[in-house]
Amino acid sequence: MSQWRIRIDQSICVGSGTCTSIAPDLFQLDEEDRSCPPAGALPAQPRLIEAAELCPTGAIDVVDAETGESQIG
Repeated sequence: MSQWRIRIDQSICVGSGTCTSIAPDLFQLDEEDRSCPPAGALPAQPRLIEAAELCPTGAIDVVDAETGESQIG
């Protein structure tokens, strides 16, 4: 099974909370209301792609943990 990493561009995250509503166990908002993903690789999951695609600013990228290739459309 593939392993993915989540990358968030903190400079464009607006803290909408979309990612936290889709995957509350994987995303949290920090004290500045910016999304914080878990560190390390995660098993590939469709909800990670959903969170990235629904992010209003496109701040989230999901990449293959081994190759670094983006998994977003």
